[in-house]
Amino acid sequence: MSSMNSAPFWVQMQYVLRNVWADLVKRKYGTLLTILVIAVSLSIPTVSFLLWKNTHLAATQFYPESDITVYLHKNLSEDDANAVVEKIRQVEGIDSLNYISRQESLNDFKTWSGFNEELDILDDNPLPAVVMIQPTKEFQDSKKREQLRANLDQIKGVQEVRLDNDWMEKFTALTWLIGHVVIFCAVLMTLAVFLVIGNSIRSDVYSSQANISVMKLLGATDQFILRPYLYTGIIYGFLGGFFACFFSSLLIGYFANAVKYVTDVFAVKFELNGLAFGEVLFLLIICSIVGYASAWISATRHIRMLERKVG
Repeated sequence: MSSMNSAPFWVQMQYVLRNVWADLVKRKYGTLLTILVIAVSLSIPTVSFLLWKNTHLAATQFYPESDITVYLHKNLSEDDANAVVEKIRQVEGIDSLNYISRQESLNDFKTWSGFNEELDILDDNPLPAVVMIQPTKEFQDSKKREQLRANLDQIKGVQEVRLDNDWMEKFTALTWLIGHVVIFCAVLMTLAVFLVIGNSIRSDVYSSQANISVMKLLGATDQFILRPYLYTGIIYGFLGGFFACFFSSLLIGYFANAVKYVTDVFAVKFELNGLAFGEVLFLLIICSIVGYASAWISATRHIRMLERKVG
């Protein structure tokens, strides 16, 4: 045992990993069950994250950029209205605009309402001239839009300025809600994985009481005794995270056809996005760290309890 303690670190690691892996394979049913429980637990926050990710992408891709509608005073002449439009065009934050005169507004209303003869008896056109404004990307932010609205409202000849951003606020609220659900699920399921790995390591420690006592008598350090349990926790966490990614990919593939059918009906192009390589790598690293921490806490605690019993 003393020669093993003095061996190079990589040699020790390979030796311990081979023994840990052989032990896990020997208890294949219990190992598989533990890994599947961890994978299912991790699949919940993973799928929740994918739901948030695709909802955010869909909201960004399909929601049209918000427009600003400017209504001009009805007592403005056509020349005055054109002058006001030129002033509006000079305001910072306007990407494009579309001017609809009072007569064009009336003609459009006649076309879709069907009240042609009824509207002809009116002495005065009741509809105002309208300017439809498309803000620049910089001014799509809510605070910037409010600033742009205030600047437009100060122009002489402008009667009212309306922001068409209700749907954007609803999409933002929806993605915000899903994001908080993802965080809650991640914290809850991480705790569940922590407890599952800790309980499994506790069982391993108690089943190896005799071996631990012999190793102590032969002069093994606490670090050497802990190492197999720490590697076991890392393997549990890594494989659990790997299968969680696999299950998430299967779920994305299952719903891909349904999403394609819906997007074809609405004549839009959108595909469900799975986990990117960086996201998979991040998940595997976090799961391995959780497995290590859980194994270290559980193994240290129960080995000390065994030492007190022996003492």
